[in-house]
Amino acid sequence: MNAIYPAAIQLLLEQPAAAQWPLLQRVLQQANGKPPVAWDFPIAGCLAAGGPAKAATPAVAAITCAHIAIILIDDILDDDPRGEYRTLGSGRAANLASGLGSLGQHMLEAYPCQQPSLAIAALGQMMGNTAYGQDLDVQNPHSEEGYWAVAKAKSSPYFATALSLGGLYGGADGALTEALGQFGAVFGEVMQIHDDLNDCLAEPANVDWLQGRAPLPLLFAELVPHPLQQRFVQLRSQVQDPEALREAQQILVSSGAISYCVNELLTRQRQLETSLAAMPLANPVPLQQILAQAIAPIEHLFSSVGVVR
Repeated sequence: MNAIYPAAIQLLLEQPAAAQWPLLQRVLQQANGKPPVAWDFPIAGCLAAGGPAKAATPAVAAITCAHIAIILIDDILDDDPRGEYRTLGSGRAANLASGLGSLGQHMLEAYPCQQPSLAIAALGQMMGNTAYGQDLDVQNPHSEEGYWAVAKAKSSPYFATALSLGGLYGGADGALTEALGQFGAVFGEVMQIHDDLNDCLAEPANVDWLQGRAPLPLLFAELVPHPLQQRFVQLRSQVQDPEALREAQQILVSSGAISYCVNELLTRQRQLETSLAAMPLANPVPLQQILAQAIAPIEHLFSSVGVVR
């Protein structure tokens, strides 16, 4: 972690909203040592567009606020035992999430890029799309169409906006900003599928199994006809038993569920490679590094099951 993230946190702490709200101060101070996922995507977008890394500081601050707010709400919706709401209460956690969302927008207004209206609109749209995706998710859709609707609304906007905001602060025009956002959106889908695979293959059974959720591998094994389809449906309610979980996970492999997910990952890898090659970037290295980050989980998955490409 370079100096930009601490500088972004310090910038947030200097704002009037943080100064008057001790709880907001505490959460931001705690975040200083725990940067959110893809906190550096605004820097990557800024560098790729030809700007200096430091110029992305307000975008890093805004994305950090957005991420903390999203997690606060997501933990309430998932009844996560580690969630901040467990000590604050749902009401205060929800209020804190609203305050963070407002603070993130303020950062883009107080420290504008050359096209501030685009930046502010992008952040607002991301928060709206994510809220919609979270609402779809709590309805626990059990269809492939429903799965992709959640993934595109809940998982992708954060990565897309982080990159496109960085591009705007690096001087990107509208076309490049859009292309950066599309690259980030596909990366978000890759991360969602990989998280699903990790969660489904983990021991002991995680909440996706225990709460009857429908991540992509489980959805495939439930809905696509295969010889052990009914057995898999039976096992879903028994996965607190380690033996039942292992049998269910073996069915994920034999049914083709894992192979299907890997194919979806490889399809998106190719999309990222094509997108990267087409973008007129001043500095392609940051996006090449993001692409490598997307490919690494795929290679790890092949390695874990003994497949060599």
